[in-house]
Amino acid sequence: MEKGKISVRRELREPDAFMKTTYKVLDYARAHRKMLTAVAILLAAVLITSIGVYQYTSNRKEKAERALNQALLALEQQSAETGKLLEKIDKEYRNTAIAPVARYLTANYKFRAGQLAEAANIYRENRVDDRYLEDIQRMGLAAIDFQEKKFDEAIAILEKMQTDQSFITEDTYILLALSYEKSEKPEKAVATYENMIQLLPNSFLRPWAEERLISLKNQLKS
Repeated sequence: MEKGKISVRRELREPDAFMKTTYKVLDYARAHRKMLTAVAILLAAVLITSIGVYQYTSNRKEKAERALNQALLALEQQSAETGKLLEKIDKEYRNTAIAPVARYLTANYKFRAGQLAEAANIYRENRVDDRYLEDIQRMGLAAIDFQEKKFDEAIAILEKMQTDQSFITEDTYILLALSYEKSEKPEKAVATYENMIQLLPNSFLRPWAEERLISLKNQLKS
């Protein structure tokens, strides 16, 4: 019995490590109450600010996406409001993720309006991280070079796209083959049409490509 009493007294006199730590924390909190209160207020302010910034950026992103959808619809409908909508996006959402897409659409809009030099400048200056968007911008530049009869420049762009194993469609093959034809390189045009027919057998442009292929082969024989 006497040993038990001694044991109980020792436990009361020598609390375990957890209790010691708890008491130390409480003592520290009492001694530094003002500082801890200030820190708590600061952390709360940071948290509230973070939540506010997140809500703001999310709201801004949603508004930017809505504006882009409106611009896309206007572009498809060839609306007179297209230019104004794209300018608004460029001014108000320049630092958002949609900005490179909006600039591409602006270049596309100017290309359709016949403003080739302006379109080409936007394509060249629009730096993007997305490979697909980069490729269709290069296609846009090649199309402008073709329309301006800069066939060698168009060929250089399109051949580089093939080397890079870029996004290749029937439009790429057709534009490259036509550029070869215009620059008097019929053999390369033939090879390009043949590649397109082989690699894209279900293309809706296949019948047209087959006609061009037959015509070129006949020219080479004569």
